Amino acid sequence: MLNVCVERRVQREALGKRKQQQKQIELSEDEDEDEDEEEDESEFYDCDEATSASVSPTKAVLNLKPEGRLKRLGDERLLDEPDEFLYIPETQEPVPKTEDQLHDDAEVMLKLGPGSDLSTQMMCTSLMSDMEAFKAANPRGKMEDFIRWYSPKDWEEVQHDGGEPKHQLSVRMTTEGNTWQKVWQRAQAVPIARQRRLFDDTNEALKVLHYLETRNMSEIYGLTIIPTLHTAILKLIDIYSNAHVEDLFAPHIEQLLGDLCRLSRSHSNDQPNVRVLLDELAELERRFYQYKCFERLAGYPKRSSLEEVKRQFDEILRNENSCTIVDKKRGAAGDMTMGSGGSLYDILSPKLEQDISNRLISKDYVIRLDGDTQSSEKGLYLGPQFMRAIITGDKLRLCGAFTESTTFV
Repeated sequence: MLNVCVERRVQREALGKRKQQQKQIELSEDEDEDEDEEEDESEFYDCDEATSASVSPTKAVLNLKPEGRLKRLGDERLLDEPDEFLYIPETQEPVPKTEDQLHDDAEVMLKLGPGSDLSTQMMCTSLMSDMEAFKAANPRGKMEDFIRWYSPKDWEEVQHDGGEPKHQLSVRMTTEGNTWQKVWQRAQAVPIARQRRLFDDTNEALKVLHYLETRNMSEIYGLTIIPTLHTAILKLIDIYSNAHVEDLFAPHIEQLLGDLCRLSRSHSNDQPNVRVLLDELAELERRFYQYKCFERLAGYPKRSSLEEVKRQFDEILRNENSCTIVDKKRGAAGDMTMGSGGSLYDILSPKLEQDISNRLISKDYVIRLDGDTQSSEKGLYLGPQFMRAIITGDKLRLCGAFTESTTFV
């Protein structure tokens, strides 16, 4: 909620600056036009007093100036004024609410009941704002015009006896005591520039800050750990996007977001256990830097393309940090071209390519036996056995652990 308040305030201040600059430009243009007109009038003619009073006051009142228009609603026109188009007004954004605020509102609505004036006012605050904005953008519009834009499903097509199809309001909108009708009658033509804000970002932000000030450290941790982890995941997604590797890690990110969502909706009074989620997040970050190292190892972008590097690294991820250096089914590595999507051998840097060709870097052989093996000698039970051989170039190293049960010897 605090982030939303800050974002709304920044947007509002930026919009106010743009409007102020636009007004200054318009005023400067009007001053230039007035100066030109004064020069023309003084040079050619005097103003006729009769022309200034020729407009009827009644006609001026009826000729309302539309305000707050966003765009036209296709080719739709007003029902009572076929020559005028129907315009979509500029409206206020919906009021953002947290889950606890929605829960509190639902409890209040249940206590007040459906016929209460207060419950109707709570539900219709946004509707009143939209109706006033619509009346300001369409001064000659009627409620049917508003419904055509705001709730098209309530503008039904009916077939009369004459056979010609016509449209009318739905039964929901024409019942006696309909809330929409009452709100429409009370609504005035007021654009959003002169409306009271539905969402006061300043007061809401102060409420959030005051709430945090009255919490202890344990409660603040419980309130902020989930948003903090979500921010960390979004930051990681941004890093993946900048490196153009979001497709490699997309399944892991989706799983991480799902785990975080389930954790945030837990109704337990205990502090959320985020250790597993932190480990997964650290693993994703480690894998990304592994990819960057592998990308440099593969000589990107001079010796290999991004798709080839991503394909090889995806194989490494799927095979638990193992990959095929030479694809024996396709023959020798040197027979393949870079454009055909070669093996890892084809895209390695020249320095490592020569090393791998001339000498073996390292290879391990491991033999393990469990402790259930019974010796051929009567009464002798062998324990777990382990032997490992490590070959590096011309060197061979052996190590092992051999045990036996001596209980019955």
